[in-house]
Amino acid sequence: MSEFSDYLTVSGISVSESTVKGSRFIGIAMPCADEESIRSNLKQVQTDFPNATHYCYGAVFGGTNRSERSSDNGEPSGTAAKPILSVIRGNDLTDSMVVVVRYFGGTLLGTGGLVHAYTESAEASVKCASIRRMHACSVFGITLGYPDINPFNSKCANLCAEPPKYTYEASVEIEAAVPVGKAEEFLAAVSEATGRRARIVPKGYGYR
Repeated sequence: MSEFSDYLTVSGISVSESTVKGSRFIGIAMPCADEESIRSNLKQVQTDFPNATHYCYGAVFGGTNRSERSSDNGEPSGTAAKPILSVIRGNDLTDSMVVVVRYFGGTLLGTGGLVHAYTESAEASVKCASIRRMHACSVFGITLGYPDINPFNSKCANLCAEPPKYTYEASVEIEAAVPVGKAEEFLAAVSEATGRRARIVPKGYGYR
């Protein structure tokens, strides 16, 4: 198991297009959480860009515990999948996939030309992508009395990776995801803000 830490991923889908000696290259960068996502992403790309000559891809997934999958999809070995994966790795991305669609234009590009074309297409799709940092978080369940809500919000909520989730019953139940590097500061802030009245229960870890 790799270190539990922040990582970068693409958010949403971005598309680039270029033409090399008559061949049309379309790069698509998209989120990819697991192997099932690879299959569904490929199916969608094939629907969006039908009858292409090749659908080559590279995918890195599994958070910081990275796994990789790739395919040259009929191109000479090492000319498409390897360059695409190199772009994903070079941008330190995970849970991300790049598909490069090629419509053959009638002119052979040679091994070097293919490597260059697939690299350029993958880079262009990542360059125009929205990149999101996923924060490695400690998750806490917190029980507060109603008088402590405002002090908690003013002194503690800004340390969370995302807005806390509130449930209002006899007391206030809060789920708070806090970046692991701020966990100790957060716990101290909750204790101070509530006069040590809050009940805090660790609920594990996750990414936000």
